[in-house]
Amino acid sequence: MTYDPMQKHEQFIMDMLLPAIVDHARNIGVNTDEAALAAFLSLGTVLQSTGLSTDDLMAAVKASAPTTHDAPEALQ
Repeated sequence: MTYDPMQKHEQFIMDMLLPAIVDHARNIGVNTDEAALAAFLSLGTVLQSTGLSTDDLMAAVKASAPTTHDAPEALQ
């Protein structure tokens, strides 16, 4: 079994972060995609301000795509 460092965050993401985004979207009357994109852009800004490069951020986005995420580890 391969250790996935993101597993330790999965419960927080599923139980708190995603429901907060959905609730926020519902409360202000926008679609969930818009609220998720706003959260993503804000988090991307924070990460870049702490030193993460745009290239690394884009590589992380691309690596999280379902086709890549489910691929064998050597292809990720």
